Order: sequence, then C-alpha cells, then structure tokens
Amino acid sequence: MDPQPHLADLRRVITPEKSRQLLVDLVRVPSPQTARMEAEPLLRRFIETAVEPRLRAMGFADIRYDSMGNLISTFGADRSGRSLMFITNAMNQPQATMANAYAGDVADGATFGLPGEVVLGRGASEQKANMAAMLLAMEAVLAGGVPIAGRLVHVCCVSGETGSHAAIRSVIEGEGVRADMALLGGTSLMATLGNRGRIDVFITVHGAPTHSSRPQDGANAITGAVEVIRRLSAEIVLDRTHPDLGPQTLTINRIKSLPESTHTIQASCDVTIDRRLLPGEDPDEAFARIAAVAKGVESWPDPASGKPFRVEVKLGPFMYPSLVTTQSPVVQELFAACRTALGTEPETFYSAAAFDQGYLNHIGIPTVNWGPGEYRFAHTDYDLASIDRVRDAALVYATMILRRLT
Repeated sequence: MDPQPHLADLRRVITPEKSRQLLVDLVRVPSPQTARMEAEPLLRRFIETAVEPRLRAMGFADIRYDSMGNLISTFGADRSGRSLMFITNAMNQPQATMANAYAGDVADGATFGLPGEVVLGRGASEQKANMAAMLLAMEAVLAGGVPIAGRLVHVCCVSGETGSHAAIRSVIEGEGVRADMALLGGTSLMATLGNRGRIDVFITVHGAPTHSSRPQDGANAITGAVEVIRRLSAEIVLDRTHPDLGPQTLTINRIKSLPESTHTIQASCDVTIDRRLLPGEDPDEAFARIAAVAKGVESWPDPASGKPFRVEVKLGPFMYPSLVTTQSPVVQELFAACRTALGTEPETFYSAAAFDQGYLNHIGIPTVNWGPGEYRFAHTDYDLASIDRVRDAALVYATMILRRLT
C-alpha cells in the first residue's frame, strides 16, 4: 500500500507528547543487567507489565513466551507472503552512578546538542527509545484499522547488554520465528551497515599460593598470566583489516587474581580477552588459536620456583560480524520509508559495537540497525534520548508497516 495518504493521520497520532510519555513510562520501570543476566526476574517483570499490556491493548492476540522469557507476538492475516520483524530489548545498564536513573526526567535537548526535549533514564539511549518508537508505530497503524495482509512480528528479548546472541537465538531457533527482514536498535537515526564480530575468551592461570616472602615455595599465578599475555601479543597474528570495519583486534579487558589477601603469592589469575572478528573469520578457529598459545604456558615453569602452572581456557559469549550494503532489501525498504515519512534518507556508518544484527544476517534474515537513541550517551550518567527522534522513528516504522504489510 502507498502510505502517503495515511501520513497526515499518522502524524496526528504519533505526537511528541505521546512519544515523551511512553519513553518516560518505559524508563520508570527498571530492567537492569545484573549478575543473573537474562535470568534476572526484573526483565520478565518489565516485559509482562510494561510491554505485553500495550500489545494486547493494540489488538495483538498471538502473544507467547519462550523458555528464556523472551516475548514473541504476531499480528496480521499472513496471506501476502511478506513479513517484517521489529526487535526490542528489555535489558539495560544498571543504575551505577547515574542520579535519578528511573525518574524519567525531561530536559532541554540543546544542553546535549539534540533537538527539542530529551528524556533521561537508564536504557533511554539504547533500548527504550527504540522500544517506544516501535510500540508507537504499531499502535498507530493498528488503530487506523488498515488491514494487515502480511505478518508483523514483534519480539522483546530479555537481552540487551550481555554481548551474546543467546536470547535472539532462542527466539529464532527455539521457537521457529522467521521474517523476510528485521530492524532493531537505534543510533541517532543513522543506519548501521556493519560491525565486527566478537568472541570473549576467559583464561585462568592456576599457580600455588604461599607467603610472598617465600616466592621459591609457590608458583605465582600473576607471573604465569603475564607470560600468557606476552605470548598472545607476540604469537597471535592480526594482519587483516576491512576498509569500513577496521582491523582485527585482541584486547585484554580484565585481570583479577586471588586470594584477596596481603603478602600472598597468588593462587589464580583470571584474564579476559575481547577478540574482534572480521566477516569471514571463524569464531572457533580464533578461539582455538588463543587457547593453544595460552595453554603453552603450562610447559613454562615459574621463574622463582620452577613449579608448573595449570591453564584453563574457556570460550565465552560471541557475536557474529555483520555487513550489509545500501542495496540490501532491508536497507532499501528503510530508505524508502524515511524518504516518505521524513523527506530524507538516513546517514549510514559502521559501528564499533556488535549486536544481534550479526546473527540475524548470518542466518539469512536481512537486518539493519536503525532508530532513535543516542549511542554517545550510552553507559554514561547522561543516558538519554531525543523525543523528536523517537517520534520521527515511529513515523518511519509505521510507514514501513504500511508499505510492506498492507
């Protein structure tokens, strides 16, 4: 359907006032990342109290949860052979040092270089601005009574900050959910065409504790960990680069030793590695190379005592690289909707961060990351989103629904 005749109605329904209120309402319901990750009960509570009732009020009847607590909802006659998936995420950063993290304060956007007003609160800059825009878009289209001949799929995952595809994989593989194309996440109304992938690698060097006045009696796990890091730097070859995504990288982003006691040769030392992957790299091969180098330290004796180390290496969460072009069907659909609703095409860029678009593109669901939210304020004490951009994104999402599914 040509959405042009419906734009005036959409603009009357999708207003800055509605955008502000919905974003404030979402921010005021905490859904933080905790040590329990996707199993944190507050995430399921957020979805059940802040998301599901709104979907039911719109007219969604097909609503279910998978084994992880991800919400899956569909709407439409499903007779046109076309489908569109909107993906939202419940989990956001913990409060940390942010004041009034769940107050939903409204401020002048000029202070932050943004148009109109902004809403401050945990998750506004990443998950909740995009969620607000998608909910507003679906509500506006369904309230207009236009028959949905295709299939509209909405997913709210319990993920958002875990650095893992586990939640979306549960939806796609565990529940068999599919769509012709998908949209998720927001980056200041710019379209993300690609990003590197990532594996996390957890290395633990085990030594033998003793009093630090007698290093010859123990095996200092810190010494072993330093040797692991030295060997990784010397032996892991990272000579590939991509003209848009940048180079392969290997970064040590965490070191912790135990026991936490004074004057003690350390019994263990944990090292966490962030290894960024380019398209075409095999995560298992990258992990195997790191593991082989790290395990080599087991044949290297502690210099002070001659005693051996034991090295454990585990593969943690990983995320696939993602790469689409401006000719990709989902990017073309997004551009067309932006031209219709906003009169311009979005800027494009390549992100440093990985998210679920990598997995979705990997399994053949064309996906692009676009929407409101301000990534430069993510994980800061000024976690916020522009109300005007939430409204604009909602207009674009609604236009996409009309173009593709009616």
